[in-house]
Amino acid sequence: MTPSPQPIPPMRLIRAGGALVWRLRHPGRQVLPGDVLDEAEIEVLLVHRPQYHDWSWPKGKIEGRETIPVAAVREVEEETGHVISLGAPLTTQRYRLGSGQTKEVRYWVGTLMGEDPHSDRGLVHLRKPVHRAPTREIDQARWMSPSRAHDLLTRRGDRRLLNELLMRGRSGELVTTPLAMLPHARALPAQHWEGDDDARPLSRTGVREALELVDLLSAYGVRRAMATSSARTRQTLGPWAALAGVSIDTLPSRDGANSSSDEAFVRALLADGEPRVLCAPRTMLPGLFDVFRQFTPSGVRMNFPLDARELSASEMVILHTLPEGDWVRVVDIERHAPRVAE
Repeated sequence: MTPSPQPIPPMRLIRAGGALVWRLRHPGRQVLPGDVLDEAEIEVLLVHRPQYHDWSWPKGKIEGRETIPVAAVREVEEETGHVISLGAPLTTQRYRLGSGQTKEVRYWVGTLMGEDPHSDRGLVHLRKPVHRAPTREIDQARWMSPSRAHDLLTRRGDRRLLNELLMRGRSGELVTTPLAMLPHARALPAQHWEGDDDARPLSRTGVREALELVDLLSAYGVRRAMATSSARTRQTLGPWAALAGVSIDTLPSRDGANSSSDEAFVRALLADGEPRVLCAPRTMLPGLFDVFRQFTPSGVRMNFPLDARELSASEMVILHTLPEGDWVRVVDIERHAPRVAE
């Protein structure tokens, strides 16, 4: 589990996102979640900043109302030209700037997208166009061996992140599969709707939240969607599904509350090993969280919401999963919500 940093007053905190992007040295090999990877098998992507005469991981500050994961994938593309999806989170870095402000950079494992037209079809085009960073900011983006990267990285914190990435490779936790679970976006109040409750639609704010989810789901490379039959859960995922060119499957039923039915339910959700989003009414989420708590180590389990009422409308709980025999293991959990102006 990645450690959670202590809170800092927002006015003094500059938030940023980045990624440790890796690839195989010999791209012919297919890597599956849970595969062990030695550092000799991979390369990592560093950028050179001429203004500071240093080598570092691609990263940058959030812009406007974007979320930090969306900022991370945008900054990587701006600085390196590569489109990526995010894997498991890495340790958050904090350091003091000359202005006296604190910069907090959240990092993820970054995986290249767009090189396999079958697996990433309909996904890369979801990203907004970016402008490459000017050469006065980034004049080189270079693939290199982890040992060479260790020698070139300027900041000690960046070298610790490299060690964390390599440790994930040795433990089979470098490649994971995300499962995003979220309640539907804000709906029209029940007192303003006279029809069947299953047909009650999203409010105007809820529609904006659904649109903002496109970038967030794209950042994690989500390829499949599931929702209940209600209009508002399907409308929450509708903009992303339409742009990605995928259908929204019906969420499988969970029969009973015992280990065998829970195992069958999890298998139905994760059978194809594809990154997936699941949208359900808020009242259904505690039961879903309880199912996955069984597959989560105690040190990670505390990151589940204690109460579904903690979640804002359309706030995603993202589980990073690995296959473990006939079961699954949750190796990390994070939460993100679209930032929509009222």
